[in-house]
Amino acid sequence: MAYAMKIIKKIEHFLMATLATISLILAVWEMFMRYYFPSSLPDWTSEVVIYLITASVMLSGGLLVSENRHVHADFFLRMIPANQQRYMEIAFCLLGMGVCYIIMERGFGIVDFAYRLDERSDSSLQFPVYLYYAFVPAAFGLMLLHYTHRLFSYIFTFDIATMTTTEVDLENAD
Repeated sequence: MAYAMKIIKKIEHFLMATLATISLILAVWEMFMRYYFPSSLPDWTSEVVIYLITASVMLSGGLLVSENRHVHADFFLRMIPANQQRYMEIAFCLLGMGVCYIIMERGFGIVDFAYRLDERSDSSLQFPVYLYYAFVPAAFGLMLLHYTHRLFSYIFTFDIATMTTTEVDLENAD
């Protein structure tokens, strides 16, 4: 499972970098066109930039979970001894999995609804909005996968030295 997660992380990194790079190129191109050829500026570039940046940010959630950089309650973890933090982390994983599942499941409903309505963007591109909405269930599905992997790590391969949160001395930190 660790090898599969490693491949998934690489794919996520690649997709995030590709989407962010394309959005940066489009944003620079739009800026150039706005100043030098305003009459030739298409009306869809800023829309596509927003779609790509949003997709890239949504995809980052799974990696943040796997790298222990996603939002969670460090404050509570620091209040309990290291040997008991494992149980709190398991609870956090289960809670995160529940939230991800609910948003993923509701996201599929939103995608289906937009598809059935044939909802399109307002620009000349007429982009099918259900494709944009599809990043919600995809991103939360990936986060669910990362939370599941994290949960299994805390249950079966817990290492107190590397998997606990310790107090950080901010006054003397470099």
